[in-house]
Amino acid sequence: MLESQIRANWPLLRMAYDRMPYRVQDFLTTARGLVLSRNRYHRGMYDLLQELRKNEKWNREQMEAHQLQAVRQVVEHARTTVPFYADYPPIRLRSLQDLSHYPVLKRETVRANADEFSSTQHRSPDLIRVGTTGTTGASLSVVYPESVARKNWAFHMRRWAWAGVEPRTPRLTLFGSRVVPPERQEPPFWTHNAAENQALLSIFHLSDAHAPHYLRFLSEHSGMVLEGFPSVLAILAEYALSADERIPMRAIFTDGEPLYPFLRDSIERAFGAHVFDLYGNTELCGLIHECEAGKMHAAPDYAYLEILNEAGEPVQGGSEGYLVWTGFVNTAMPLIRYQIGDRGCWDLSGPCPCGRAFPLVVATITRDSDNLRCPDGRIFSPRALNQSLKGAASLRFCQILHERPGHVVIRGVSGGPNAFEDVMVIRKNIQAVLGPRMRVSATLADAPIVRAGGKIPLIIQCESGSPPFGTSEPSIRPRYQAAGV
Repeated sequence: MLESQIRANWPLLRMAYDRMPYRVQDFLTTARGLVLSRNRYHRGMYDLLQELRKNEKWNREQMEAHQLQAVRQVVEHARTTVPFYADYPPIRLRSLQDLSHYPVLKRETVRANADEFSSTQHRSPDLIRVGTTGTTGASLSVVYPESVARKNWAFHMRRWAWAGVEPRTPRLTLFGSRVVPPERQEPPFWTHNAAENQALLSIFHLSDAHAPHYLRFLSEHSGMVLEGFPSVLAILAEYALSADERIPMRAIFTDGEPLYPFLRDSIERAFGAHVFDLYGNTELCGLIHECEAGKMHAAPDYAYLEILNEAGEPVQGGSEGYLVWTGFVNTAMPLIRYQIGDRGCWDLSGPCPCGRAFPLVVATITRDSDNLRCPDGRIFSPRALNQSLKGAASLRFCQILHERPGHVVIRGVSGGPNAFEDVMVIRKNIQAVLGPRMRVSATLADAPIVRAGGKIPLIIQCESGSPPFGTSEPSIRPRYQAAGV
């Protein structure tokens, strides 16, 4: 309940937080950490973690039996408590393949009918509401109670266990939280959550000028767990490598973006530890993460995964297809055969050396992206700007085009009647992040900019004098533009 109230009032709380002295900000970060840690490290989480560790010994038959029973429970729960599924017919599920009698659920359908996906078993005031922009830049509202957040944390702690890391191990975090005011020009660019032995570093203040401060802070905290968005950690890694510094960490966890091989290479070279990558989603309906042998496993006790082609049929062999999830964790917003928009393929390389029978998957996400490089030396990763897109429910796609130095254009593709209002809100949000040194304008277009291979980048960083569009740019003339474009 307290966590949901904090999230509901976060804009006002953040404004007050930004005006506080640094020591008070540290205190408030720890206070927030106490609220989160009370739920995350509840005795029930440790009990579930023990159970999850036992599941790692499943053979294929045990795994499929568990998934079939979980699928049956999810379908029955959804049909009887979730308005959207009220018309789903009862089907006797004799095998996991029988689930294919139900339709594939597209993300656009969930986005347009979000209220109909909430279970009536959960009281609305007790639900945590979060937003996700997914791989397309289109916003989706997700709900879940604290009990689901705790269960999800247990799965993340199992991930840590695969890396040999215990819960509450000290860590450095570089995700999307705005931990210091955007106008701050001198360190500290971080704050501390003493409740979880955690330091949160701002991803909005990375620049050539600030790089020495970040590297010094990391050096002072070497040997800790390092976690963050791949693109952000790669920026830090390049700073370290350019300065001929190596800062050893205990383990590195990445999440929230594709971890391309060149990013992994620079991160591991700079920080002297193996990167354990994760594919997940805010909807809490799918999870794939890396084991100590470097393979990506779908968690069979978290969700049932299908990989389907354009016709909705299972892919053959190691062919690429759409990831389609039936989640077991988020009972407040159950999603059945949910095609989130990301793609992947089964890894057919054989049994994993780690010994687990969990399915091997290669996730290939549809979003590609550049970093936004400002003329003044600041660098913004995709996830630093992605936060500004949340809540734009009337946009099918949204992209950030840096077509010439000092000028950024927000390109939205309409998906509803409030598209113009949404793109203008995003323009305002991005302007607040980039500050007055950058000019931000906005436009609506008929289609997103698509690169070779079907990649839809969030940020398009155009080199001076080069064409502003990708190799497969469709015909896109704005239907109307915001003032100042």
